[in-house]
Amino acid sequence: MPALKNILIGATFLTSSVFAQQQDVTTGSYDNYRTNADLNETILTPSKVSSSTFGKLFSLSVDGQIYAQPLYRQNIAIAGQGTHNVVFVATMHNSVYAFDADTPGVPLWSVNLGPSVPTSNYTSDTGAYTDISPENGILGTPVIDPSTGAMYLVAATFENNSYVYRLHALDGGSGSELFGAPVTITLQVPGVGDNSVGGTVTLDASQHIQRPALLLSNGSVYVSFGSHGDSAPYHGWIVAYSAQNVQNQLAVLNTTPNGSEGAIWQSGRGPAVDAAGNIYAVSSNGDSDFTSNFSQSVLKLDPNTLAINDWFAPFNFQSLSDGDEDLGTSGPMLIPNTNYLVTGGKAGIMYLVDQTNLGHVGTSDSQILQSVNIGGFGIFNMALWNRSDGPIVYTHLANAPITAWKMTGGQFGTSPSAQSVNGFIVPFQGMTLSANGTQPGSGVLWVLGANEWPLPGAGQLHAYNADTLDEIWNSTMNDGDATGGFVKFANPTVANGKVYVPTMDYQLLVFGLNYNTVTSPLVTGIVNAASYSNGAVAPGEMVAIYGQNLGPQNIAVATFDNSSGNTNTQLAGTQVTFNGIPAPLVYTSSGAAAAIVPYEIDGAGQASVVVSFNGQVASTQIMTVADAAPGLFSADSSGSGPGAILNADYSLNSPSNPANAGSIAVIYATGGGQTNPATISGTVTTAATPLVDQVAVTVGGQPAQVLYAGNAGGEVAGVVQLNVQLPAGVTGTVPVTVTIGTHPSQATVTMSIQ
Repeated sequence: MPALKNILIGATFLTSSVFAQQQDVTTGSYDNYRTNADLNETILTPSKVSSSTFGKLFSLSVDGQIYAQPLYRQNIAIAGQGTHNVVFVATMHNSVYAFDADTPGVPLWSVNLGPSVPTSNYTSDTGAYTDISPENGILGTPVIDPSTGAMYLVAATFENNSYVYRLHALDGGSGSELFGAPVTITLQVPGVGDNSVGGTVTLDASQHIQRPALLLSNGSVYVSFGSHGDSAPYHGWIVAYSAQNVQNQLAVLNTTPNGSEGAIWQSGRGPAVDAAGNIYAVSSNGDSDFTSNFSQSVLKLDPNTLAINDWFAPFNFQSLSDGDEDLGTSGPMLIPNTNYLVTGGKAGIMYLVDQTNLGHVGTSDSQILQSVNIGGFGIFNMALWNRSDGPIVYTHLANAPITAWKMTGGQFGTSPSAQSVNGFIVPFQGMTLSANGTQPGSGVLWVLGANEWPLPGAGQLHAYNADTLDEIWNSTMNDGDATGGFVKFANPTVANGKVYVPTMDYQLLVFGLNYNTVTSPLVTGIVNAASYSNGAVAPGEMVAIYGQNLGPQNIAVATFDNSSGNTNTQLAGTQVTFNGIPAPLVYTSSGAAAAIVPYEIDGAGQASVVVSFNGQVASTQIMTVADAAPGLFSADSSGSGPGAILNADYSLNSPSNPANAGSIAVIYATGGGQTNPATISGTVTTAATPLVDQVAVTVGGQPAQVLYAGNAGGEVAGVVQLNVQLPAGVTGTVPVTVTIGTHPSQATVTMSIQ
């Protein structure tokens, strides 16, 4: 097979950053204060992030655009696949993915939650709705309960010509539903406002967008709604459900039950919670009488009833509302260990208010702590570094630089304490502040922005020294670091030395430190080289090893020992051993290597895996040994999609080159286990060596007759060839699975049959 060698070597060889004890990211904007700050980042310091040390490591493919912020948890037990650091991704196609956060590959699990809503169905106040295109699915960032592992999220679906919102609670280890989920979200309050019938206002799912991040607090899950494009009729809504039983709706707030509008959208920022459990949200343009209708307001809510206990509105709320200058664009941000709340709106004014006395509304903004006119259009996002020498808020306006506003003595300065040299046309950026605690000098401000208008357009990821706002890196400095299509308001997630970047291009991009930031070998993952599954290893399995400083900067490909003809067990300074037995090496590079698990570990139970490079040794990795661990090679080396499968004429199977039903096909895999006769590690197969364990193959769910299953002729032992006769009645593009003994392959590889 001409393409087989390339498939075995793989399409990319990537680096991974070092492990450290980091804080999980379980909610939008990192915490319930909504600071957009990770203050547990010890790896990505300003001195380490540069064009020579930092860049794109790999990408993870999904089925839709990613508007929700990726979430991250360490050491999560995945059903049947061991323990992983996991990044969770939700898409606008209503799918949720759990990926190993440190290595490229197929999902650990994924689920789809129903048909998304075509956004061409929506309208805005100016005509066609184009803010989101082409579909609306999971838009608001989910929230994870660390105590139960449940992930709560809302999916918008279009079913039987009807619009539906459902609250789901997914198990983080498997994707299965928990706590009575899903529940259809139906909301009603008394009122005579817009779209009311008989004194009742009801949520119209076709007129609302679930944009803010979900909130988990006080044993409840809070979900918020605004409009799509100010298209009336709509209101602002918040609803609370029991986290232990989502069928139990606890409380509902409508911001304008006797009026209209007052959306809660907050550019994706979720409601905030103070130390006492009070909830804060910010509404947008609409009706305000401050008796029953609370548009253009900072709202302080009772966590049990969602009753409005206090509020603030700018003195010029009516003119702001008339000019569509929403107060609620940036949402609330609380400064920890203080009574301060910060927010800002389209008018370019940042408001500092007292959580214990929001101030209501007066003849000027003198009734609040401070208002700062930043001087332009649109505060849509903010980040906070609550430093030891005083809090700093970072924000940005249209056609302006990134600015830092330092607080001293309970007041912000009237001019920025720092600002970037470059500016952005578009003010819809994502922002994350990462730092090692509160200490000056440790912070990096990450900004995901767009520098072209109108949207859609390309995004750029920027890294700034958070003290000075000098730019230290951006994604245009090196080829291969491009961030793809820009997603409005999408915060990059920084965790454990990596930056996870959502895109419009059906990919999550992963950035981190590259090979020359680590001086000794570091192993961050060992996976099946075909399926990228993480679990037990089997004799003869080809495994991909990811990490740093594993080998030379440029890839070195397998060579052969002239005396024995076997594949070398040392390559360009790299060696890998299993229980002290050297493994044949397929390739090696700084960030990735591939080896064949020695057949001699058969029956060992466990294997101690040691990687060394130029005499420097990485920490020992302990792996369980199974009799088989099958993985199917795919044609694009991704572990999914069209397989590395040959038709009867030895051409590569594909949708444009399908096999004939009932014909013979050749499937390539690894992880088949021991053979008969027993294989000597590193040899090139020259005669039939069938697998010891029983083999079953299904194609399109139907059994295929296995004619041969063993090592592939002309390839290094461990590459498995399966000759099968396809079922006569199966056509189309269908899944292919292989089970060896009791161990199944991944279920994501396909072939095409006519």
